[in-house]
Amino acid sequence: MAKSRSGTKKTLGILFWIFTALFLFAVLLRDTGFDLSFIASRVFIPLFRLIAIMALTLYLTAVIEAKGWSKMVAAISRPLVRLGNLSDWSATAFTTAFLSGIAANTMLWNAYKEGKISKREMFLSALLNVGLPSYFLHLPVTFAIIVPLAQEAGILYMAITFLAAIIRTIMVILAGRILLKKTRHGETSEQTAQDEKPRAGVLELFKKYLTQRLSYIVLYTVPIYMLVVLLRLHGFFDMLQHMAANLLKTNAIPVEGISVVVFSIVAEFSAGAAAAGAMLQEGVLTVKQTVMALVLGNIIATPIRALRHQLPRYLGIYTPSLGLALLLVGQALRVISVIIAAGIFMLLYN
Repeated sequence: MAKSRSGTKKTLGILFWIFTALFLFAVLLRDTGFDLSFIASRVFIPLFRLIAIMALTLYLTAVIEAKGWSKMVAAISRPLVRLGNLSDWSATAFTTAFLSGIAANTMLWNAYKEGKISKREMFLSALLNVGLPSYFLHLPVTFAIIVPLAQEAGILYMAITFLAAIIRTIMVILAGRILLKKTRHGETSEQTAQDEKPRAGVLELFKKYLTQRLSYIVLYTVPIYMLVVLLRLHGFFDMLQHMAANLLKTNAIPVEGISVVVFSIVAEFSAGAAAAGAMLQEGVLTVKQTVMALVLGNIIATPIRALRHQLPRYLGIYTPSLGLALLLVGQALRVISVIIAAGIFMLLYN
């Protein structure tokens, strides 16, 4: 009887998300004037890319588990993650996060659903990936934009954000030491039990992951992604950015420097960097003031961009409530770490 109720509840949940997706698609068609090319470029292609990455991650997870390679992959980051009482599955995800944040989060969610790690460890591991892996993942693009435009101020800005990434990493490691129980060799009890089970084949595991994990992820990701596109279409995120720019008041930098921050918030990071470089070259801002303007723009703009770009991924990979919690806590952690790093810069730079 209980199993029947569980199956009915699952079926109703699937039907709910399917009808939600169909409804949002109908609204999207109406609001774009049946512009299928727009929907294809903004919804279908990004979703296909996202789901393909998730499927590839699940396949790699199946290979790693079936072949027993988790310890080998985890060896790269094991010394660091074990300081936080995290298991080899978290270390594997941490290593993967340097190449793809989506892949790392998918791997963590899958490990949790398979009972390899606890929910608490999954949460902390996801936050750990917001530190150094996230910084180095975006480093080439950020460096290529900020240093040529802002020169010395750009290098100092990169140093502040690097210090902030280290601070985030340390904070999560300390939280792991406090909140997670250490077992033999730093592994969690869930992974210890999993290692003692016989391993299944790669294709068998991959088929299982596709039917049980990817189908669940797709059900949530598709309607959430369309909802975010609709919000962007109606200017919701632009409204948030303009509100942040209009509410901005600070004495840390001159009035002229506010334009750098506004460009960083309302436009894109490259626009803020270009404005900062121009004002630095013209002598309107000093190096220190330019750095602080860039940092302030980063602090205010990053959470808004996270809601716009990362929200569908987090809510799609994890459950909506867990994904939202991870996104909010991760962005709060990011802002706190940047403020601390900027405070250190203000004290040391003359």
